[in-house]
Amino acid sequence: MGFFSPCGHDRDNLSLAWSGKGSVTFLVSPISLYRHHSSVSRFVLTCGFTLVVFWGCSRGKPQEAATSAPAEQAVTITTKPVETREVKRTVEMVGTLGGWEEITISNEMPGMIEQILVDLGDKVKKGRLLIRFDQREARLALAQAEANLQAARKALTQAQAEWRDAEVNLKRIKQLHSEGVIATSQLDVAQTRFDAIEAQVHAREADIDRFRALVDLARKRLSDTEILAPIASEVRQRLVSIGEAVKEKTPLLHLVISDPLKLQGTVPERFAPEIQVEQPVDVQVEAFAERMFPGVVQRVSPAVDVQTRSLALEAKVPNPNGLLKPGFFAKGLIVIGVNPQAVFVPEEAVYSYVGITKAFVVYDGTAQERQVKTGVRTEGLVEVTEGLQPGETVATSSLPQLYQGAKVRVVNGKES
Repeated sequence: MGFFSPCGHDRDNLSLAWSGKGSVTFLVSPISLYRHHSSVSRFVLTCGFTLVVFWGCSRGKPQEAATSAPAEQAVTITTKPVETREVKRTVEMVGTLGGWEEITISNEMPGMIEQILVDLGDKVKKGRLLIRFDQREARLALAQAEANLQAARKALTQAQAEWRDAEVNLKRIKQLHSEGVIATSQLDVAQTRFDAIEAQVHAREADIDRFRALVDLARKRLSDTEILAPIASEVRQRLVSIGEAVKEKTPLLHLVISDPLKLQGTVPERFAPEIQVEQPVDVQVEAFAERMFPGVVQRVSPAVDVQTRSLALEAKVPNPNGLLKPGFFAKGLIVIGVNPQAVFVPEEAVYSYVGITKAFVVYDGTAQERQVKTGVRTEGLVEVTEGLQPGETVATSSLPQLYQGAKVRVVNGKES
């Protein structure tokens, strides 16, 4: 830093010198200095400041920065390859498991219960005796009907014998009448007798049919005293007790077919075009939450419920071990398609922010941002339906720190 100092004067000039590196001399007229002494002061100060600035700026060229800007730091990440696996496209239905068939057994005739041969939970074969009523009255009625039938048969036999005799007699009378041996009145008597006996034969035949029907009815009523299983099933509920007198059509037992079972449920109407008979169904119940039970769509309603906007359907669910019970609440996943090459990545490779779902593909040490669409999730993996290709490598950590083109350093040995 320098400063100005007087370095001499003469009659006409005043000399000011700059003390510093270099020197500057100004010549100022004394008269002007006298006349404008206040202006001179300002002039000198202004010149001094200007020179100081000029001198400081002209000492040399600006020096460049000692060091350059620090290089971009790489983000440390882990990676996993994009893989493919088979995935099932499903539609969810909810409903209730029921017996394939459920039957309420009742009696045809009133009576008193004599025996009950099954109880709750028993498995029964078709035709097995379940309940027997008191049979005494039915047996007596059958015996009476059979006796009446037997008497009718004897009466018919007698009438038929008389009919044959009347027929022989009529032929003989006709022969004699043709020879003129007997009068016409005798022929008329023989003919009348034959017709009467013939009518008796037909009446006895009708009696036989009537008594035979009564015997069949009595036998049926006797058989109605024994309640047989109409189907192979299980006893779901017993409703009566031994010794109880019941009226006709009284519910006695509830039977159910538990193998297979029927899943009755609904799906939203938007899936109606995709539901077809024979499609596989994976059934889940709360009692066996970790298991899937296979089934198949058996029936589909031809119409959508206008109140619930849903489509009703039934699925057949085999139950050979009896693990599933009628009445279970169940969820069914109807398989509408299978993709053997679906794209999957770990769940931690997908990042969502402000409504955008994305992943980062690692390529040549940099992160490339991809917007993706996701599908099903299973076993820690998420399906990517759009945005990634098999064989690519995606980042699985530090995703919030990544951006398009970010430098990365892979620590799992897949990248260096």
